[in-house]
Amino acid sequence: MHGKRHTILVVGVVIFSVFLSGKQIYAQEKETDTNGVVDKKSKLAIGGFSYSGLSSREQHAYFTINYEVNSNLFIELQGYNDTYLSADVFKMPIRGKLHLTNKFHLFSGLEIELTRNVNHDIIKVPLQTKFIYGMGYDFDTNFSLEVNHNLNFGTSEFGYYGTPNLLYVRGRYRF
Repeated sequence: MHGKRHTILVVGVVIFSVFLSGKQIYAQEKETDTNGVVDKKSKLAIGGFSYSGLSSREQHAYFTINYEVNSNLFIELQGYNDTYLSADVFKMPIRGKLHLTNKFHLFSGLEIELTRNVNHDIIKVPLQTKFIYGMGYDFDTNFSLEVNHNLNFGTSEFGYYGTPNLLYVRGRYRF
């Protein structure tokens, strides 16, 4: 009986995937102007992803909300929620992005990080506040690189991102 359920589940997933492969799903209605023409480029963009560890209880989730103030200036809110074996980490940066060209941008903002130990009674970790800034380059619509610098204003260096002064390079590939 177990093999039959597994086969039905696989066939159901395949049929559902084929059904959705030709469909576009929108969480919000597309905006129209006064003439009823659909606005192709919304000022608000929302995205995210999540994944879990295959052999552990670790889970990782990320979201981003991007708002276009004008053609060169954007406000971006991000959220990271990471569940590790020993602690849970939630961090939320808010930053302004200024596009100097179509591909090159500068950004600056603040980030708040909250680390909570899995066994809440052992270690109490204070809320950390960081100043973030950097620059990025979009090679094309699918690949970009950013150089980030974080300055931690907190007194505690505990946590997965708790370094007082961090410089890192981050790449993003969209598919």
